[in-house]
Amino acid sequence: MQNLKSSIFALNSYIAAMNAYKHNREIILLGLAPVTDDVKGMWHQGYPVHQGETESSINFATLYAHEQGIIPDQILLRQEWLNFVDTLLTAGFHVHIVPFPEELNQPDSLYHDAVFIRDAGLIFRGIWIKSRFSVKDRIYEGEFHTKLIEEKLGKTVVSLPEGAFLEGGDINYIETCQGSFYFGGLSRSNRLGHDFVREIIRPDHYVLIESEGYHLDTVFTPVVTADNCLAAVIITADMISETSMQKIQALGIRVIEVSAMDSSGVDEKLGDYAVNALIAPGIMVNSAYFGTPGVEALLKEMGIQRFVTPLTSFRYAGGSVHCLTNEIY
Repeated sequence: MQNLKSSIFALNSYIAAMNAYKHNREIILLGLAPVTDDVKGMWHQGYPVHQGETESSINFATLYAHEQGIIPDQILLRQEWLNFVDTLLTAGFHVHIVPFPEELNQPDSLYHDAVFIRDAGLIFRGIWIKSRFSVKDRIYEGEFHTKLIEEKLGKTVVSLPEGAFLEGGDINYIETCQGSFYFGGLSRSNRLGHDFVREIIRPDHYVLIESEGYHLDTVFTPVVTADNCLAAVIITADMISETSMQKIQALGIRVIEVSAMDSSGVDEKLGDYAVNALIAPGIMVNSAYFGTPGVEALLKEMGIQRFVTPLTSFRYAGGSVHCLTNEIY
């Protein structure tokens, strides 16, 4: 236990030093759940299979892990997470680590994916727009995340109206030289939820997307150049409806199509979730290089600095860099 405390102290000291001069964008992370006598680590009983209101909202990765009987190696998981934090700092992000809610780290409350703080809500200026999960096993995540955000960051909590569903993984919001863009997924979220957020943040461009991904960020990522202009969107085209593709193309932004293996996978093969990326002007951080031919060359041509940090243990939960982070706008 003393070694763990020393490691955490050293990590926090390192983060403080790096944060002193890294200020491209502020993000929050949720710390890993501590190992206790009763809880032997993240997903130590296996990965829970979650599904929202629609058939396409099932998390294929967790279904794959469940069928394969995969249990994460806790040493590898923690090392990957530490490397992930180091990569974010190196990439120029100002990092805030919020402690994992003790209430969710109990033997009778392990059927969640709480480490994916992206899903719990959206920070916009002085407020925290709290998600309402369509996945019943994740409802309590929103409550405990909200409590932490309220206490640690002093944000005012805004709740969704009755009948609205919204999960943060279905939101990709960016402010660019062409104005602000709000891309909203219609898998585990609904139009009522997105429209509510739209009235609050009033983006210049508002596009709702129907996809087979259980969250939009598993099939879609913007690409923003160093001069803060939206240069392209990377999408898993086969997993997005034709109508939604037409809406995206109507923006006049370059569309880069990638294969399903750069997303959740195809048939019974699990993908690497490369498309689940955290972006900032001229920067992209994800857990794998894109396997689709030509994509990495295009990113290099656009001047995008690439940072790759493997997240094997989190991939089996269907999450990656974008899921583990949340911007402070």
